Amino acid sequence: MGAAGTIGRNVAGFLEQWGVPFVRRDFRLEGDAQVDASDPAAVTRALDGAAVCVNCVDYRLNLPVMEGAFAAGAHYVDLGGLYHVTKQQLELDGRFAERGLGALLGIGSAPGKTNLLAAAAVARLGVGPASLEIWAATRDPAAANHPFPAPYSVRTLLDELRMQPVVVERGQVTEVEPLSGRATRELPEPVGAATGIYTLHSELATLPAAFPSLESASFRLCLSDGLLEQLLALRESDSEPEPYQQSPASVAVHLVDAAGHGRRVVGWTLTRRGSARSTSEPAARAAVELADGRLSFAGVRPPEAAVQDPEGFLALLDTEVTWA
Repeated sequence: MGAAGTIGRNVAGFLEQWGVPFVRRDFRLEGDAQVDASDPAAVTRALDGAAVCVNCVDYRLNLPVMEGAFAAGAHYVDLGGLYHVTKQQLELDGRFAERGLGALLGIGSAPGKTNLLAAAAVARLGVGPASLEIWAATRDPAAANHPFPAPYSVRTLLDELRMQPVVVERGQVTEVEPLSGRATRELPEPVGAATGIYTLHSELATLPAAFPSLESASFRLCLSDGLLEQLLALRESDSEPEPYQQSPASVAVHLVDAAGHGRRVVGWTLTRRGSARSTSEPAARAAVELADGRLSFAGVRPPEAAVQDPEGFLALLDTEVTWA
C-alpha cells in the first residue's frame, strides 16, 4: 500500500530484487491497482489473496489500512504511527491475536532499526537500563545544492516538529516543548558532529513499557543544515514540497546509547545510498519473514517485542552495525 510514494517505491524495489511476488496498490495508480487507503473495505478488496500488507501510506491512515488487512486475513507491517496513532493501533492486539495474525508496527529506520538496536543494546547491557538515548541523522552532499532537501514526507516532518515530543524524565513519560532538547553529539563518519532536537516519535510509545527500569529516554532528530528553518517557514497555504531524490553518497545513521548500573552500550547502524532506502528495507524484509513463517507471532507488537533476535534481523539488512 502506498506503492507510488518514496518509501513504497523502495519497498517494491527490494521485493523485486529478492524475487518475491507482490502487487502494488496506491490511489495514484490506475485500474485494479488504484485504492483509497482511507476506506477499510477498499483495502480489504485490494488485499485479496495477500499474505502480508506492507503499509507505506501516510501514518494518519494506519488504522483503516490495518482494519482492511485484518478483514482480509493478512499480516500487517507499517513504518510507524508518530506515537499517538501507534498507541491506538496497539489497542487492536487482542483482535489480531485471536485471529492468529501478526501486526508489526514501526519497522522502518526510526522507528524500526532504532527499536531493534535498543533491544540488542539492553541485552548486551545485561541489566535493566536506566537511560536510553536515540539519535537519527542523514547526510548527503547533494542536499547542500537542493532547494528543499526533505528526506521523507514533509507533512510527517512538520508533525514531528510541531507536536509535543514525548520523553521519559524521572521515570515518567512526559510531554515536552516542541523544538526543545537541542544537543550536539559526535556520530559516526561521514556524519560527524550533529545537532539534534527532540521530536515526537513512536519509539517512546513502546520502549518505556518494554524497559520499565528507564529513568530517562529520548529521541533526537538531526536534520540537514538549514532544513529545520525551511520547514518552520512553510505556511499552511504553501504547496507541500516532494521529498528529494537522495544521491548515492547519502548515508543514514541511527544510534542508541543505553546505560545502567555503571555499564554502557552504544550501538549504531550506518546505511548507505539514502534514508528512504534505509527505511524501506526493514519493512520489506519483515514482510518476507512474516510471509515465510520465520517471523511468527500473533497480535500487535512493536519491533522490540515481535523480533526475538534483533541482532539477527539487523544482520539481514544491507547496513553496517557497530557496537561500542
